[in-house]
Amino acid sequence: MEAGPEAEHLSIELRRGMITLAVLIQLRSENHGYGVKQALSQLGMSLKEGTLYPMLRRLEAQGALKSRWDTKGDRLRKYYSLSEQGAVMLDAMRKQRELLVQIIEELEKSVFDEWVGERDLAQTELK
Repeated sequence: MEAGPEAEHLSIELRRGMITLAVLIQLRSENHGYGVKQALSQLGMSLKEGTLYPMLRRLEAQGALKSRWDTKGDRLRKYYSLSEQGAVMLDAMRKQRELLVQIIEELEKSVFDEWVGERDLAQTELK
């Protein structure tokens, strides 16, 4: 059975939030967009430029990132880093993520334990 479009939409929303968190974590140290893309890709989180660069612009507009242009070398590069506001945002997002993971794990454990108990009871009744 396929998950369907609603499940796909929810998956995209979850991924978008996790990508934002990963980008903020990565930009605790200054880096340019391509450097962020490469660093995350090495960890298994591949991003399309059409996802990353609009996100960087949005986070900068929200005050979470600060930027500077580097004219050294053969190309002009925009370097981003976390602003003070971005550090506060990152801390809040990390705490929220930890809380949500804890809640989900507790839910999964309780549902799994309940399911195992029901399964064991059904098997006992069949004997």
